[in-house]
Amino acid sequence: MRARVPAPTATATATATALALAAAACGTEAPPPPRAGAPAPAASPAAGPDDAVVATVNGRPVWGSCVAAQAARGAASRRTALPEALNAALDECVDFELLAQAAEARGLGRDPEVAEAERTAEVSRLVELGFEARYRSPDDLRAAVDRAVDRYAAQLEQPELRASAFARVEVPAGAPPEADAAARALAERIAGALAGERGLFAVHLREAADRIAAAGAGLRVAHGDFRAASREGLVPPYAEALFSIPEVGRIAAPARTAWGWDVILLTRRVPAAVHTRDEVAAKVFPDVRRRELSRWVNELAARSGIRVELDPARVAQLLGSSGAAGASAAGAPAASAPAAAGGAP
Repeated sequence: MRARVPAPTATATATATALALAAAACGTEAPPPPRAGAPAPAASPAAGPDDAVVATVNGRPVWGSCVAAQAARGAASRRTALPEALNAALDECVDFELLAQAAEARGLGRDPEVAEAERTAEVSRLVELGFEARYRSPDDLRAAVDRAVDRYAAQLEQPELRASAFARVEVPAGAPPEADAAARALAERIAGALAGERGLFAVHLREAADRIAAAGAGLRVAHGDFRAASREGLVPPYAEALFSIPEVGRIAAPARTAWGWDVILLTRRVPAAVHTRDEVAAKVFPDVRRRELSRWVNELAARSGIRVELDPARVAQLLGSSGAAGASAAGAPAASAPAAAGGAP
């Protein structure tokens, strides 16, 4: 049974003060408080040249820096006074060292999962200290960020965008005038059934168009949706009708496009916006930082003399098998493609 620090008497207070001074005397900053439930690793090296050994477990030191870090966490979470926090922290650090030695005795340190966790932690710490601490904001990668922003210069001023759904009474190319007139009449009946309605969705347009077309002269009505686009990104007749709609959920009068007569519903509106270079820089920074990380890793390997060798045959085999899996999935048609409705607006 290990000796414990006594209850907070005058002697205990002196002991606690000594522990606090020993930890504070370290030549480096105290380590950050560890996660709840696990004290700072007692078996790690001293935090500095003046770190004090406050206990030993089978000859292994328990450092004052461990106790100080654990006490700081305990005092904050449990709102206890410093002497009580130091007593609890010392017990926790000793307990942690006991568990660590027990785990080693059982061979758990050689467990592949433990080894992989240690490797992952080492890599994370290396990246944190060598890369993340250096590149925290767009200003830290200004030249690369500026180049990325320049590629988006045309998008700094974003025009209004509108998404839509349409019911199209198709008119085949070269159809006679009477066929065009019949298609127009049907489109006008569809539009008339929904004129003045608000809060419409694409399903309402589809249902009305199909119901009215079923009673018509056998004309084909196609349906489609179109993503948010600027006026310039649409064919003029479609754009003029779409951008004449005063609010989302309403329709426009039929418009004659190259594919027939379209009854158009405004489904979403993205207001025009002007973006500053700083806003765009913040948006592109994560991608720029990822590219810079790859360059940093390559430079690190070059400085360390590390050689990377690939097995071309096995790489080709790996890429070939993944490509074959992707090819089977890529064969599925896009059900919502506007082309399926006879042509994109």
